[in-house]
Amino acid sequence: MILLFYAIINAAAVVFFVRLKKRLHILEVMMYWFAASYMYQNLSALCYMNFKTLIIPDQLSYELAHFLSRILLYPALIVVFLHVYLGLGSFLAKLLLAVLYIGLLTGLEWMDHWLGVVVHKNWHFWWSLVFWLSTLLVLLGFMTAFRKILFRRNVPK
Repeated sequence: MILLFYAIINAAAVVFFVRLKKRLHILEVMMYWFAASYMYQNLSALCYMNFKTLIIPDQLSYELAHFLSRILLYPALIVVFLHVYLGLGSFLAKLLLAVLYIGLLTGLEWMDHWLGVVVHKNWHFWWSLVFWLSTLLVLLGFMTAFRKILFRRNVPK
């Protein structure tokens, strides 16, 4: 049942993302998707294998649900965040969007905990907030640098 629930959530996120009119170049989408997935997977691996602060139950449905979220849900939401961020003009709107997304991503992480997909052990709630804040800040910096390279215009003089 858990796997079906997560499959529906992930499918909805991917369909929403695909149907969204994007402000991002296809190369940007791929790079940001890979970067977001890489960051979340590294956190998950470090906390699971090294720090022992995350426990993934040894049931295939829970493992697949966690895998789907790592590969599809979280990266899709982060790329949508970057898409919306580009469309906003004021600093206050961008700050509000970041706070909203940090809350959303943290809430999803704790929904995983509540449903038993990922069990936090000796984990403090604020660690999740700090991780998602740092993830968004790193990806915003990465987006700024990547867009400078991607859209560089070499005009002959």
